[in-house]
Amino acid sequence: MTRRRALAVFASAVALLIALNAFVFSMYRSETRTVSAALDDRLGALGSTAARWLSTQDRDATALLGALVSENHLEDAYIIDGALHVVAGVRTPAGASLNLLRVDQDRLAAALGGTSSVGSGYSVANARVEAAYFPIASTRVLALEAGAEFHAPAARVRTTYVLAVALSVLVAVVFAIGLGLALRALERARVAHGRAERLAAVGQMAAMVAHEVRNPLGILRGQVELAREKLAADAPPRERERFDEMVDEIDRLNRLTEEFLGLARDVPLDVSSVDLGGLATEIADDARIATRGDTAPKIDAIVPAEAVSVPADASKLRQALRNLVLNAVQVGGAGVAVKIEVGVERGRARVSVADDGPGVPVELAATLFEPFVTARPGGSGLGLAVARRVAERHGGSLVLESTPGVRGARFSIYLPVEKT
Repeated sequence: MTRRRALAVFASAVALLIALNAFVFSMYRSETRTVSAALDDRLGALGSTAARWLSTQDRDATALLGALVSENHLEDAYIIDGALHVVAGVRTPAGASLNLLRVDQDRLAAALGGTSSVGSGYSVANARVEAAYFPIASTRVLALEAGAEFHAPAARVRTTYVLAVALSVLVAVVFAIGLGLALRALERARVAHGRAERLAAVGQMAAMVAHEVRNPLGILRGQVELAREKLAADAPPRERERFDEMVDEIDRLNRLTEEFLGLARDVPLDVSSVDLGGLATEIADDARIATRGDTAPKIDAIVPAEAVSVPADASKLRQALRNLVLNAVQVGGAGVAVKIEVGVERGRARVSVADDGPGVPVELAATLFEPFVTARPGGSGLGLAVARRVAERHGGSLVLESTPGVRGARFSIYLPVEKT
């Protein structure tokens, strides 16, 4: 994926995350206000009811205050007079003087004057305690203190909000991954479509070449061979070399024509069980025979002890591997070492052609498998394209597994293993 597309995916994910969090935060604020208002109303109703009951009863209020605390999960409930002496209480003992840090004196004075209130009280170890004051008589006030246990519903709302934020982050990440994969798939589809169009153009050219060139080339080769045979026995060696060079060039044109046809035509495959080890050994032997000499390449086949068989068209697969070996020999130059390796990797058959030549130029790595792209002077740029087409028609792939710009190249064909 290009940097521009990566930035677009990142920006889209951030925009989605902002939108989701804005929605979640608005819902959180609305729900927090609703729950807080409900808890305040509940605390106010409890205090007002208890204060009216205490105003009409002369018996000890300790039992009522204890019930209020235990049944409603309050921190404390107590009755104080105007001098801040505790008349009765649950956790604050009767007869003690109340700590002034726990009292909102303005609201207490208002309660002594007959005005009830519910609001913030004090904090203990970062825990907020809400205090409510309710008048009992002109000289007494009922005080209720509500802490974390009473406000547990509001805490659960905050926990839900945190989980929702975490979920929104996860959704944004999944969205970014999905969008990235979708863009990558679209890019692959675009590249495949472009390659198909180019192959269609190559196909039209190949048909023309096959019709206009192959037959004349055959006639020309026959005439050159006939003329070479008629040379006098004492003819200069250079004369024979000229004829040999003409035959070689005619053969090169024939191979180029065949490569065009192989790339353009999708002749139905003649599928049978092919032993990759045997095929690799055969190609290595043929290549050694064809490249004899002092500067001949070193070509070896490395095959496993156990046969690796694939359902394939043997002739087409042989053509693809020969193209890879020929490419390695021609690019690597004199004395290059070429290895044809066969194995099984992640449930798929693999046959690789590796060499210790100059490697793949960095500037060609992205387009190496395209038709007419070549790193070899005088090359047609069709060998790798034909090999990849053969691999794809067999349900496999051809990949470059070496690092561009580093010496040595390794091309691997992956194919489905034959089912037993």
